[in-house]
Amino acid sequence: MHIWRITEDEICGGDDTGVKGPRGYDEIKKRLDALPEDKKETIRFRMLDDDGEIYYLGTMTTDDPGGECLLAPLDDFGMPNAGCTSIQIHKSGKWVTV
Repeated sequence: MHIWRITEDEICGGDDTGVKGPRGYDEIKKRLDALPEDKKETIRFRMLDDDGEIYYLGTMTTDDPGGECLLAPLDDFGMPNAGCTSIQIHKSGKWVTV
């Protein structure tokens, strides 16, 4: 279970800031909010194009931080909306490609 939100839009003048997903975000958020803090994790991410240019930054909350949900913002939004080709998460003080 996961949700994500774009917190910074670096390519569209901020127009995409606040975009959230996946479909059913509000219901999933309620379920995640009901979990104990030690059962969920909030992860910072950024999406980039082929040239390594940062297009979007955001946050994701998940109950499975090692799962495929880490690709969800890229699959749901970054790739189809702007052609992003990779996603990185902020882990141990550095950006790591998923």
